[in-house]
Amino acid sequence: MKDLASAAPTLLNDLYERTTDQTGWPVFLGKLAALFHSDTAALRVTDLRDPVVYHSCTIGFHQHINQRYETESVVIDPFRDPISTSPLGKVLDSTSIIKDRDFERSEHYQTVFRPNGNFYAMGTQFERDGGRGMHIGVHRPRHLGGFSPNEINALEMFSPHLRRVTQLSRLMADLNQALAQANQALDQLPFGVWHIDGSLRVQWTNAAAEEALSTHTYGLDLRAGRLRAETTTLFEALRATAHKLTENQSLTETLKLDKTGACLVITQCRTSGTGFHVGRDQGSSLLCFLLDSTRPANLDQKHLSTLYKLTPAEYRLTCLLVGGLDVSEASALLQISPHTGRTQLKSIMHKAGVSRQSALHRKLLLCSDMLRRPDE
Repeated sequence: MKDLASAAPTLLNDLYERTTDQTGWPVFLGKLAALFHSDTAALRVTDLRDPVVYHSCTIGFHQHINQRYETESVVIDPFRDPISTSPLGKVLDSTSIIKDRDFERSEHYQTVFRPNGNFYAMGTQFERDGGRGMHIGVHRPRHLGGFSPNEINALEMFSPHLRRVTQLSRLMADLNQALAQANQALDQLPFGVWHIDGSLRVQWTNAAAEEALSTHTYGLDLRAGRLRAETTTLFEALRATAHKLTENQSLTETLKLDKTGACLVITQCRTSGTGFHVGRDQGSSLLCFLLDSTRPANLDQKHLSTLYKLTPAEYRLTCLLVGGLDVSEASALLQISPHTGRTQLKSIMHKAGVSRQSALHRKLLLCSDMLRRPDE
């Protein structure tokens, strides 16, 4: 037992690496098998009621034998039912399930164990969920003898850790799926989005922002992981704007990009233990939106009307404002007087519950994916 106990910590470290690296399971199984003086180990996902193998990872098995087990021999496996019905995490060895003489005469031994050079086995089902179970097993030749109580206890010690790793892997998979969906939604936005810190270090970008940086269309680029500007004047203005926001002197700032007439709308954001939030904070996390009137926002008029009761004229003005134009530029494009434009803007802000145009920008940009037309 001394060898088992001394090897366990290292093997547990290797096990927990599987949380983020599922391709490394054969490495872990190889080390686990070696710990029990075996060359063969298997990790399988099976149905709890029917003889079905959904997935398996093995080391030491001849490929054709493993395929035969999955497609045919699982039906005659004498260990399948006892493991599936025993308490979760309890390790069973083959001698406690079937006598050696009976096992030697069994079809399962003749078709699976014998061709692979094995006779004894021990294993446990360590996770059950949705009608499926995960079990791990190790096997060895007859001349090495059956598994001792110490070895059974050692494998049983791994059961709760295997369960935790499986649960963590599932959470990681769910998180990665959610992140992929979020990234896909961000990539569909018609404007660029950067998540940056107070030093202009870029944490992530969407597709439109990456395109803007690669083409240098707006006089912006990325250097050493930081958002930079091609002109000194614009870069200093960008740094001053970020400093103003991180020092809580403002919540949202707009920075015109003289080269194209587009603008950057930069707003505070923060992360905390309760999730992702936008608002005042001592942190230096910022969201930066690149708005260009040549790339229409295409907001959902029906959605805007439901949320804020905007009139058709107010909707048209709102789309231009979200596209990066100020009220004078938008009024000229809509062929209305600046006075009419300012009156409509005042009404829009009142309906949206904000008192400044920058706050309106921020509110619409942060829910822009929800407000986009469904056909976009």
